[in-house]
Formats: sequence, structure tokens, C-alpha cells
Amino acid sequence: MTNKIANFLFVKTQVPKLEKYLDLSAKRHMLVSSNIANVSTPGYKSRDIDFQEEFNKATQETSRLAGETTHRSHIPLGQHKDRAPEVIEAKVESGEMNSVNIDTEISNMAQNELLFAVGSRLLQRNFESLRKAITSK
Repeated sequence: MTNKIANFLFVKTQVPKLEKYLDLSAKRHMLVSSNIANVSTPGYKSRDIDFQEEFNKATQETSRLAGETTHRSHIPLGQHKDRAPEVIEAKVESGEMNSVNIDTEISNMAQNELLFAVGSRLLQRNFESLRKAITSK
């Protein structure tokens, strides 16, 4: 009985999608902050992820095919939800020290902070709604 309730409360709601949303936002934050930290490192290639594509892949809202894993030892293929996000490395242009553009990275950081704030606020509201439904207040 408790599995059915937990399944209804957490799987049938937006909680799993919001969890993946926040996880991707945290992964992107790590990449962007690493880019900022290495702004003076010669030869460093800036790294990022395509947030929307990775979110669609994680929530299986994509038109691309995903390989099916039938055993825990199988390697996820294609747009599989368990596959790690694809990190995109920028090329270092000739004559440049590295591929980090500090203005772009600061902009990416601000955008990512907004995405995370929205995702966490939506998750908070989702739990508030569940609490109200349970307590009938």
C-alpha cells in the first residue's frame, strides 16, 4: 500500500522531472565555474552542456531513439536517460591562450542560477501542494 502512495505522490507528480532539472543545473554550474576558474590556464578548453537537450533526454521527451538496458551491466546507448550528459568542449582558436570567454561564462553562470532558482521554487511549491493535500489545510 505504501508503495502505491509513494508512487502516486512522487512519480506521478513533477518531482522526478524537477529532480533531474536540478541535477542538470548543478552539473552545468560545476562546468561553468570550472571554466571561470581556468580563465588564465593556457590551452584550457571551456566545457558546457546543452541544458535543454540533456533535460529532454533525462525526461525521455525526445524524438531520438534510446537503447534499452535489460541488465544492470549493459551500457546505456543513444538518448538513454541513465547516460551521462554530453559535455561539449570549445576549440581553442589559433593565437588565443584558451577558449574561455569570461563574459560568456559569467552570463552562463547567471542564466544557470536563474534556472536553478526556478526549479527549486517549483519543487518547493510542489511539496507545499502535497502537504496541503495531505493535511487538508
